[in-house]
Order: sequence, then structure tokens, then C-alpha cells
Amino acid sequence: MRVAFFRLLPLLAIFIPGCASVSVQDVDRAGAQSTGRPGRFYVAPFAVDSASVKENPARKHPGGLRSEAQQLLSGYLISELSKLGIPATAAPSGARIPADAWLVTGKITRLAEGSRLLRMAVGLGSGGTKFETQVEVRSGTKSARVLRFGTTGGSNAMPGGITNPVPFSGVPTALLNSKDGVTDDAARTARMISGTIGTYMAERGWIGADRVPQVKQAR
Repeated sequence: MRVAFFRLLPLLAIFIPGCASVSVQDVDRAGAQSTGRPGRFYVAPFAVDSASVKENPARKHPGGLRSEAQQLLSGYLISELSKLGIPATAAPSGARIPADAWLVTGKITRLAEGSRLLRMAVGLGSGGTKFETQVEVRSGTKSARVLRFGTTGGSNAMPGGITNPVPFSGVPTALLNSKDGVTDDAARTARMISGTIGTYMAERGWIGADRVPQVKQAR
């Protein structure tokens, strides 16, 4: 029975799309019209609900996934927002946000580390990660909300080294899948957050559309 199952996996892989991506959903622009162009972005660490965190039991430093995800997302987000042509820095702890600045913050609502070994070997969802957030952007002017939206994504629906239907591609596939993980999810999430903010700004003529990453909308 087990042999028959593994013989069927390559056939199943043909019908399951490879995917390691993040998309945006539920964009709410209520109240955004009263704000002007920001002169700077401040990024605050995203809160994390401990109950929503699922670590790999074999991880080297148990209990560290939460803080690692916070740091990764903040770092990538500062980098991505800076590419829009407006300075972005970490929000100063306890300091008042200037009137001409926007504060980007939110919450990581689901965080699953998955298993790198299973992604490499099997894929097709086995060992996959999940990285989901709720994002809020506020203007320093009376702390007015500019945007609110969610992101969802993770990896990996791709076939792994032993399930790839393409002959002789098992080892390259395993190596490719080994690179997917929470670090990559954080980078893609930051790009989608920046893209959503950038799209709003480009529509108002505040920045060039060529600076804005393409945003994938959740279906």
C-alpha cells in the first residue's frame, strides 16, 4: 500500500500548483482621504498571539520563533518601504509619531514554522509554513487610520525531491524547497504590505507607479 501511494505522488503533483507566495485581502481605506503624503514611515514591531504560533518541535532554539518572525518582518518592511522613495525607520519606543509620518504596525495572526526536511523530501503541502498578518497604517495627524488589510501566505505546495514528476530533478527540487521557510515568508509579506501602501500612494500621484511592487490579491 505504501509503495503504491508513493507511485501515485508524482501524478498528484501534476495537478497541484507549485506555490510559495503571499497575497493581500480585505483592504479597508475608510478614513484615508483626510490624510496627506507622508514624509517618513515608522515601523513598529508586529504583535504576535502566542496561541497562534506553531514551532517545529526539532528547532534548535525552542521558543524563539515568535521574536525571530517579529524581527524579520520589521527588518524587511523597513527595507521595502524605503524603496518607495520615502525614508523608513523603526518606530522609537514610547515616542510620539510626528504629524507628517505614517506608522505601520499590526499583528501576526498565524505563524507556523513547518518542517524543512518534509518540504525538501515530499512537498505537496507537507511541512509547509504559514505566515498571516493584520496590518494597520496610521497617520501621525491625530493618529488617523489610513489603511487596514490582511496578508496570507506560506509554502510549500510544490512537489518535493521524491514527488517531483520531472525525471532527474529530485535533488534540485529538494535544494530549492530547502530555501523556503519563515524567513522567505516574512520577506514576501513585507513586499505585499509595501505594495499595498505604495499602490494607494501612487493612485494619488505621490510616488511613481514604477516604484510599487505588484500586489497579489487573495481569491
